[in-house]
Amino acid sequence: MDSIQTHERKLQEAVHFLLSDPSVVRTTKTGKRLQVLSPGRLNVHEGPDFLEIAILLDGMVIVGDGEFHRKTSDWKAHSHDSDKRYDSVILHIAFTDDDLQHQAGFEVLLLDRLEVEKIAKMQETEKPGESDLSTIEELQHYALLRLLRKTSEAQKLLKSLSLEHTLKRMASEFIAKYNNRRKRPVYTHDRLFNLLQGLNDTSIRRFLSDLSENKDISVPDVIQTLIRNKILDEGAHLRRELILNCVLPLSLCLAGEEARISLFLWFWSTPALHPYGLLNRRFKELPQNFLWQQQGMLEYIREHGRKGNVVSEAIKEYGFGEILSFYRLGRSPFREKVIEED
Repeated sequence: MDSIQTHERKLQEAVHFLLSDPSVVRTTKTGKRLQVLSPGRLNVHEGPDFLEIAILLDGMVIVGDGEFHRKTSDWKAHSHDSDKRYDSVILHIAFTDDDLQHQAGFEVLLLDRLEVEKIAKMQETEKPGESDLSTIEELQHYALLRLLRKTSEAQKLLKSLSLEHTLKRMASEFIAKYNNRRKRPVYTHDRLFNLLQGLNDTSIRRFLSDLSENKDISVPDVIQTLIRNKILDEGAHLRRELILNCVLPLSLCLAGEEARISLFLWFWSTPALHPYGLLNRRFKELPQNFLWQQQGMLEYIREHGRKGNVVSEAIKEYGFGEILSFYRLGRSPFREKVIEED
């Protein structure tokens, strides 16, 4: 590999690293709000640079491929517009926009060249650690898979049950698992029963109702209030786990576009309350600074360490595209928009 190719590969790796913070909200060339939920797998062979990248684009979760160039005009200069291997690209990443026409079929994200080159230099001196899960990016895939799986389960229940019964059922099933996995259960049966009985008379139920009615509320402020205020007499850990495993999935099913963006941002930016000993022992090199990191590790363990990916495993096992209205595979949402505008 010559020096030019080597430098391009380093830039590709640096872009991949820069996009691996899912809490950052960026803006595309067309003005859409973008979160990269997972930067995908680095592709060292022919074809798109990032395989199965997952993005949140104005409230829509889209999974496809990503391509990096120095200039947007390189898309056509490299004949990608006529290459079938690039039909699944949903995000084109570049430093310079010298193609004045909007590239139909995908979004364009412009990054700061100096910032990427600074990361590339830092990566030259860093040595990656050993871990069961090989990369933080892979961990993001599992965290997203877990969130979409739980949201799909909530959506299935909502099709046959009322909001009140869905919330109570999800909370009941979660609390049973929560208490059973402890050698010394913290809560008595009566305390948990009373907690469940009063759940639909709390601010949690009002928050879900407001989302379903598309009311103008500050999602981050409300969630922080829910985390801070007791439902009955439960501890902070159980309350946060209830919100993460029951309230958040239900909220994503009920939320409109604006609220959904805030909900995803909360998931990817909220600090973990404390590290899990099990995860510390299993994943020594990976941090547990955020909730999504812990969720990714838990989903990896649930999958028995299978080396899967969000797209193939999720669609095969759960059929997210058929269940969730805000999930799409590939370019379909962009094509639908073009048709509507015409």
